[in-house]
Amino acid sequence: MDSPIDRKILFWCILDFGKGRKVFDIYRDLGGDKGIVFLGRGTVSSDMLNLLGILDTRKEIFLGLIDEDMEDALYDELIRRLDLSKPHRGIAFSMPVKYVGSRTDGSQTISPPEKKEGVNDLEYEAIFVVVNKGSKDEVLEAAKAAGSTGGTIIHGRGVLSREKQTLFNIQIEPEKDIILIVSRADKTDDIVNAIKHKLDIDKPGAGIIFVMDITRAEGLWRG
Repeated sequence: MDSPIDRKILFWCILDFGKGRKVFDIYRDLGGDKGIVFLGRGTVSSDMLNLLGILDTRKEIFLGLIDEDMEDALYDELIRRLDLSKPHRGIAFSMPVKYVGSRTDGSQTISPPEKKEGVNDLEYEAIFVVVNKGSKDEVLEAAKAAGSTGGTIIHGRGVLSREKQTLFNIQIEPEKDIILIVSRADKTDDIVNAIKHKLDIDKPGAGIIFVMDITRAEGLWRG
C-alpha cells in the first residue's frame, strides 16, 4: 500500500437555491478546483426539532475535495460572507477521505483528518440511503420515527443530463432516490435500523445504506 499523502477532506455545503455558485466562488478564490454544485431538496418539517435549519425547499449542494490546510479558511469565509453561523442560512460539514484515485496517479492512501468540534460539542454522522424512486417518503418516515429531524433529497442526475451519475463510485440510475440525513451520532443506529426494517434493505435490490463520519460542521441547530 502506498505511503500516506496529504490529508484530504470531502467538503459539503447545503444552501438555498441560487447560493451554490457563491460557495463555489469562495472555494475557487481559496485555490480549490473540481468542485461541483448540484440540485437537492430539503425535507425538514417546521414543527420538528430543527437541526438543519431549513424547510422543504429547493436546495443547491456544493461538493468539493479540499486539502486540510484549506478547511479553516473555507469555513471562515463562509461564515463571513454567507453568515453560515446564523440559523437558517444553510449547513456545511466535512468528511474524512481515506483514498483518492485518478486516471493519472492511481489510488493513494490518505491520513484522515482529526475530528474537530463544530459549532457545538455534539458529534454528527452522515447517513446516505439509495433506494428505488418513490421510496423516499418511507425512508424519511422511518427516520423521523427514530429521531431524525429531516434530510436532503439528492437528485441522481441534472435536469438536462441523460448521463448516469455516481456518488462515491456507486452508479445512480435516474429511477433512484438518494437521501442524506445528518444525524446526531447517538441516534444514528436507531435511524439506520428503522430504515432497514421499513424498507427491508437487506433484501437484494431494495437499496443501499451507509454511514460516514463528520469531522466538523457549521449551521446545525437544535431549534
